[in-house]
Amino acid sequence: MAYFVKVDDRGRIKLPKNLANADSVIIIEAGTFFVGIPIPKDPLAETYGIIRTELSVKELKEITEKEAERDALGRHSK
Repeated sequence: MAYFVKVDDRGRIKLPKNLANADSVIIIEAGTFFVGIPIPKDPLAETYGIIRTELSVKELKEITEKEAERDALGRHSK
């Protein structure tokens, strides 16, 4: 579904109610347009059960943080 929204003089847009249930949104630039991906208020609760793993949430967080750090350092050194 597509929506038409206006940008105010401060660069803000107001999302339709059914899309405004998140505290944050990731904005991805895609050439001449952008894509907004809502971040749920509790991402872990929203995604519970999507990935089947024997690892605990704590272990998954540690792996993710290490990978993000490795990625950031790799981008910085380029």
